Amino acid sequence: MAVDGMQFPNRMNPTDALLWLLDKVPDLRSTVGALMILERAPTRQRIREEFDRLSGELVRMRQRVVEVPLGLAPPEWVEDPQFDRDYHLRYVAIPAPGGMEELLEEISPLFATAFDPERPLWEAYVAEGLAGGRGALFLKMHHCLTDGVGGARLSEMLLGRKAHATTPARRRRVAGRPATPVAMLWRAAWDNLGDAVGASGAALRSLTAAALKPGATLRSIPDYAQTLTGFGRELVARRAESPLHHQRSLSRRLSTFDMSLREVNAARERFDATNNDIVLTVVSGAMRRWHSAHGAVPDELRVLVPVNLRRQGDATAGNRLALLAVRLPVKEPDPVRRLRLIQEHMGQIKADRRATLYPLLARVMTAMPLFIAKQIGRQQTTRTNFICTNVPGPRTTCYLAGEAIEKIYPYVPLVGDHPVGIALYSYRDTMSVGLDIDPLAMHDLPYFRQALQEAYDETLNAGRHTQRSAVRPGRRNRPTRQLHAAP
Repeated sequence: MAVDGMQFPNRMNPTDALLWLLDKVPDLRSTVGALMILERAPTRQRIREEFDRLSGELVRMRQRVVEVPLGLAPPEWVEDPQFDRDYHLRYVAIPAPGGMEELLEEISPLFATAFDPERPLWEAYVAEGLAGGRGALFLKMHHCLTDGVGGARLSEMLLGRKAHATTPARRRRVAGRPATPVAMLWRAAWDNLGDAVGASGAALRSLTAAALKPGATLRSIPDYAQTLTGFGRELVARRAESPLHHQRSLSRRLSTFDMSLREVNAARERFDATNNDIVLTVVSGAMRRWHSAHGAVPDELRVLVPVNLRRQGDATAGNRLALLAVRLPVKEPDPVRRLRLIQEHMGQIKADRRATLYPLLARVMTAMPLFIAKQIGRQQTTRTNFICTNVPGPRTTCYLAGEAIEKIYPYVPLVGDHPVGIALYSYRDTMSVGLDIDPLAMHDLPYFRQALQEAYDETLNAGRHTQRSAVRPGRRNRPTRQLHAAP
């Protein structure tokens, strides 16, 4: 099944399955969100027509998850015969004066609630009563549907419509597949056989290549050893002590912050850095200020950063990502020095290619009993202090229900012991930042936003007064993975 080239497999991949499996544990739920601010508020009728179109074109909006008996294979996506658009599409009245604070106050508790596992895993909330006649829509979905890069691509395809376009709803046909235990066990056996044949063929090709080119194989052994060593260190890393972890809850408080994409790009050019380098420098500066106000600035914090594993041209829905721990030198007061330390550490992570082993870890964990996978999943969230992800989005204007989308703020889940989630989405000329905070862990969210602003200004100012750096040897020619999330 496909939407304009995007493929939608019937069975989850191991990473999708792991995200779904851990959803049974409240503090390991993986819900992502997006807040879209519209220039004008569309009518309810126009919104209903839009979601009829979207749910007709995007099959995942009409599918629910069905688990295979005995866990003999990853879960399947099966069309929900009782799909009800009006259950998923809801309306929220924003109290006066209808500003951003009132909007965020209303949607924050909605983001914290769990999905009905017997229905498709998404909900949309249309905000009504915003000041100035503007509109807003908050979309939440389960992370097992897609990662950040896949979601950005779908958004651009499905929302990149001209204003007031009247595209009729068209429902893509989905092959009917019975969800009876016998039928699912038969499909699981067939798919497992295909996987075994494919794995055997890959192993045979690797052995043949090793036999034909023994010299190259021997030379690659140190690289494999470096990858395994880096991966092993990643799994057993210990995070720094922080006031962020003194108290935790399942509550959420959402907020927003904006960065100029033009200004970030200018700083990137001056520093010979990537946008992700600039973002992590700003975030580490904000964390330094926040920890200083709380009387405890560690030498470094560890941030969980999703890394895109999609190959060029991969148009398959679902998650293709690894989760890496990046050290942030928060005690370093100089933003330029912080940036260089972050670049050095990211270079080590990219060089040993440890991210490539994460799909294997997901496959192993999905084969484990839930109580074991739960313990491993929770343990892995204690190796980092918070989450930060940066997803590139479209530069052109997108539309929802015929109205132009001004901004799109992304939100990531606070899985396990992560009290802060910082997500960035580049749309038009803005890097929109969505802040997902546990209010019991960070009760002074306005101060943290102020710290972000100060760190952002500090980093841009350092860039303006820095001569363009000499390109480090091999930097331009070395292939790198793109950092992103999953919403």
